[in-house]
Amino acid sequence: MKKFEETLEKIEVPMVENDPLERELHSKLVRRYFDSTKIAYTGFRWAVGFAVFFFAIALTLIIKPQFALKAHSLTFRTSAESAVKPAIQEDLNNCLRYTSIQNPSIRDKIDPEQYQEDKAFVIRKYTSQETNDAVLIVSEFNAQPTQFAYNQTF
Repeated sequence: MKKFEETLEKIEVPMVENDPLERELHSKLVRRYFDSTKIAYTGFRWAVGFAVFFFAIALTLIIKPQFALKAHSLTFRTSAESAVKPAIQEDLNNCLRYTSIQNPSIRDKIDPEQYQEDKAFVIRKYTSQETNDAVLIVSEFNAQPTQFAYNQTF
């Protein structure tokens, strides 16, 4: 490397005085590398390129929202289930556990594996403030399977 630097220092560039092509070459070089319009066009091209790139990403996120979830999980090293499942869902599952055969207070009395859910009922209690009477209405309904929206990526 040292020899290369020394060789470059020893090279002499011949100077031709009053050459008509010297001024033309100088002006072409200045226009090529230091022209303000060329610098502005280059900046404009970069801005348009980034705008198109971000527009494509935004369009992808609108069309395929699952893409954002995968990008988030890859970036922050989280699983897809933990990113989708909110804390409210866990609280709801804990509340529903007490209304099913999985109730922890009756677990030692019956084995939940031996039973299968047949029917579901809703019990509503109505009280009268005038007579202090209460009416219970029991309604049977067929529980439909819960479906969660899940958009497949690609």
